[in-house]
Amino acid sequence: MFKDIISLLPFFVCLFWTVVMSLEFRKNKMPLKLLTVFMGLSAILYFAHALFFYDYNSLYSKIDPLYVFASLSVYPLFFIYIKSLAKEPVPSVNNFYLFIPSVVVSLLVLAAHLFSPGLVDAADKLARVIFVVQVPLVVVYGSRLIRDYHKRINEYYSSTEGRELGWLNRMLLLLMLTGVLSITAGILGREYFRDLGILTIPSLAFSIMLFYIGYTGFMQKFSIVDFHIELAESKSDIKEEHKEGSLAIHEKTREKIKTDLIILFEEREFFRKTDLRISDVSAELGTNRSYISSVVNIIYNTTFTDFVNRYRVEYAKKLLLSEDNHILDYIAEESGFASVNSLLRAFRKETGTTPGQFRKKSVG
Repeated sequence: MFKDIISLLPFFVCLFWTVVMSLEFRKNKMPLKLLTVFMGLSAILYFAHALFFYDYNSLYSKIDPLYVFASLSVYPLFFIYIKSLAKEPVPSVNNFYLFIPSVVVSLLVLAAHLFSPGLVDAADKLARVIFVVQVPLVVVYGSRLIRDYHKRINEYYSSTEGRELGWLNRMLLLLMLTGVLSITAGILGREYFRDLGILTIPSLAFSIMLFYIGYTGFMQKFSIVDFHIELAESKSDIKEEHKEGSLAIHEKTREKIKTDLIILFEEREFFRKTDLRISDVSAELGTNRSYISSVVNIIYNTTFTDFVNRYRVEYAKKLLLSEDNHILDYIAEESGFASVNSLLRAFRKETGTTPGQFRKKSVG
């Protein structure tokens, strides 16, 4: 009885998040709508898994086409979910081509069950081959989308806290592992896992992973949509010069911007402004956002985020060495960091150590 419950736990986790996310489905943003469908398909998938591994063959055969459709759709759907967060707010028609294999193969499985049961195994093997191809492709291209997204926000925000999608990279690795386990299970057969009595282990692991995906996705508020809105609302950009002679103007302007940046950050300590954005800097200097980015990238060879954080870390060092013995919350706030965690990450990245270790080494 206990093993039966554990084997169904991934199904109940997916069902829980499907219900929770569906409560205000119409009001939800597109990424959350996609995640809701992902959880719904995953619920079907893990329910079928439980039927398969515990020999409910008659019931499993009835939902086999639906299982095939779900198994070949969850990875493409998760990729589209990543895309909606990192690049494309509303899925384009081209994305739906990713579901052609799942539709075609599930119809083949249905036809085999209805008209030629002897071909069911062949259709299932075809589904496994497609699944083997899907998994690494989703991981590779999903990771690229996340990398490009982080590159964009690092060029705009001084603090990316609450805007990062690093958790999706971790989920892609876990989904890769899930895919490998599913492929292995298909090769070795259900009897192998059932006889060893280890079905509860992957069930618990999948349940934790799916709950984390559901919770983190449900709490993810920032996406590329919000980034585009902020870019549109930014009124600091001046019109780009005509192409003729623009390179000379750009080179001439670059040195001036560099000087203005030094004054703004070293004398006026503009970096202490929490959640500073590159549009704030361009507005303050009366120039174009792309010019600021060019100076930071080319002259300082870094991103806007790291550029600002270098100044913040140096300011934090001064506070750490002051006689007032400030606490980290105060140091983070005064230096411009959004939180202590942001301070700790930036400090370690710049110095290779923690604020506490730095203070102890410098004072002692």
